[in-house]
Amino acid sequence: MIIILRKIPPETMYEDILAFVEPALKAKWFSKEGYIEEVKILIINDNDRETVEHHGLIRINPDSSAQKAIKLLNRKSILGKRIAVREYQYRSWHNDPRGNLNKRLGKILHRRKGSRRRPNLESILANATTFTSDKSFHRTYSR
Repeated sequence: MIIILRKIPPETMYEDILAFVEPALKAKWFSKEGYIEEVKILIINDNDRETVEHHGLIRINPDSSAQKAIKLLNRKSILGKRIAVREYQYRSWHNDPRGNLNKRLGKILHRRKGSRRRPNLESILANATTFTSDKSFHRTYSR
């Protein structure tokens, strides 16, 4: 499962994200310990508002550990700023119900004329950090 750290401070590094997330993945009584597979920093430029947003994307296995991390880390602070932690949702144009309308349901489903997404966004994916091994004692990461 991929979790997203929304609106992290711009000076956040990969090491800061790892130090923030890893304590929440420790195993408790009768539970599996989670591990981080990949860490990405997503930078979004909004050309209309002239703003820049930074988000952290972390792939965690198993999913139960990711759910536990979301509960433990939501509204906690990283580098002095409180952030929201949520499950990352993939959006695809294939899932849009307006693409294949029935004649009976056409009036109901087609009420929304335009997209709710912000126009003129430019996303930059900073160098991702992937780990060489998921269960070894000594893990190294590369950029």
